[in-house]
Amino acid sequence: MRRLRRSLAIPIGLAAAIIPATSVFAASATTSNVLYNSMVPSPGNLPSESFEASAVAQLGNEITLTRSAKVATVVVAMDSWGCQSGSWTNSPAPCSTTPGSTFSEPITLNIFRAPANPNTQPDTVGSGLPGTVILSVTKTFAIPYRPSANNTKCIGDEAGYWFDSKNGECFPGLATNITFNLSSLHVTLPKTFVDGIAYNTSDYGAAPYGDATSCHSTTEGCGYDSLNVGLSYDPDNLNVGSNPYPGYVWWNTSTASDYCDSGAAGSGTFRIDSPSTPACWGVYNEPDAPWYQPAVEVTTS
Repeated sequence: MRRLRRSLAIPIGLAAAIIPATSVFAASATTSNVLYNSMVPSPGNLPSESFEASAVAQLGNEITLTRSAKVATVVVAMDSWGCQSGSWTNSPAPCSTTPGSTFSEPITLNIFRAPANPNTQPDTVGSGLPGTVILSVTKTFAIPYRPSANNTKCIGDEAGYWFDSKNGECFPGLATNITFNLSSLHVTLPKTFVDGIAYNTSDYGAAPYGDATSCHSTTEGCGYDSLNVGLSYDPDNLNVGSNPYPGYVWWNTSTASDYCDSGAAGSGTFRIDSPSTPACWGVYNEPDAPWYQPAVEVTTS
């Protein structure tokens, strides 16, 4: 049975889901050193997958570069919903952030060899797993808090949102890019591989921080609990390279019902979603294109 993907994904404390952004997505320019690009230039906010709210430990997808080459950088779009003080929901206190304020979060990029035909395997435990690890790099990033609430321009259903003057819109989260500089590794990537982004939150990840941290009891909570991986649209935002399995992501969530196969091929493990069940990562609750995909750029020097 085909199960449609949730339409909303939000930080801890509220129902987990994917929240579509409302800004216009423009195609990015391509250059000869860009091997893959599914980014959205200057979006303000992005659809995103919340790790804490959706019990996620890792998220990625299988991608095909324009060619095999030495990797220089991998850029990943993130979406930050956390406020320096107060809440993005405007309750019990409005969101307030000093411009330039950030929190630190270690984030890991994993790149795996792509398995042969993962979507032809049965939906049974042990199916749909990636190949061996090609590289794994962890870097601590300064993640910006989203801007303060603009309770003059952002009202009604958008109360508590920040106002993006560039796009002329109100947003609950802030899109921000992180860059893994891999030039010093001198690693040549195969043309097709599986990538995964992993980090810890209060309750999920390889080593959860737990609920005894100083930030956990505050109104604003911990920044990492309101940090999401940004998503773009396939094929709309797939500008360079290709996605071998449109509509399928690779992820690790401990919530079995969130997999397209309702956990038949296992939960709490990084695998394709799902091996033989039809794709359910369609935008607008539709089981067809456009599809959600992690927003990523891969370059060579």
